[in-house]
Amino acid sequence: MSKSPGTGSVVDRIADELRRRIRRGELVGGQRLIEAEWTQELGVSRGPVREALGRLASEGLVVIEAKRGAVVRRLLAKDIDDLYEARAAIEGQAAAAAARRIDEGGHRAALEELMAEHDDFVGGGEFGPYLGVSVRFHELVLEIADNEILSRLGGQLHVLAYHLQATRVSRATGPVPHLSVSGSAECHREIGSAILRGDAYAAERLMREHQMATRDGILAVDRDSAAELGRR
Repeated sequence: MSKSPGTGSVVDRIADELRRRIRRGELVGGQRLIEAEWTQELGVSRGPVREALGRLASEGLVVIEAKRGAVVRRLLAKDIDDLYEARAAIEGQAAAAAARRIDEGGHRAALEELMAEHDDFVGGGEFGPYLGVSVRFHELVLEIADNEILSRLGGQLHVLAYHLQATRVSRATGPVPHLSVSGSAECHREIGSAILRGDAYAAERLMREHQMATRDGILAVDRDSAAELGRR
């Protein structure tokens, strides 16, 4: 992990590194995050590691257990359902607000440029390279909405949601339409098109549908995984 000056505090860098590994599935649900091990691996003192773990706990990525310490959170079906209902509400409102504000502050050009990047993935592609484009899309919608509370809440949910998507994509034994790169890119293009034409109603509806379809895809992977384990 880079420790170059001027790139944020040590705690920020540790938290970013742990988020990245959780999102990529390198750290899995139920896995302990032992402070001493991370202190040694990242070359930092124990205090910042403890603070970074506390930050991830506040984001829902980690839970602090009395006897085990910090553990990567394992999400149940109810947790997943709650998460995506919240994302649908928050980002649906953000998409509607973005449609109303699209011609303010150069936002139209920024969204058009990002939509052009999605064109490369409509026919499919690897999830890793696409994830950055997907993250920027949802962040840009929140930015255009220009609502500090929506932005803060949406940002907190993003990390947990992308962790879920990354781990389920890697676990899927077959195609999952709502988690596929092509399916997600096409949904983003439809939402982006509604925002660009200033259609707040359509933008909100499409964003809500996108979030709930993603939820359904994640739950489908979990059901398939459970069934596969039952057959062994």
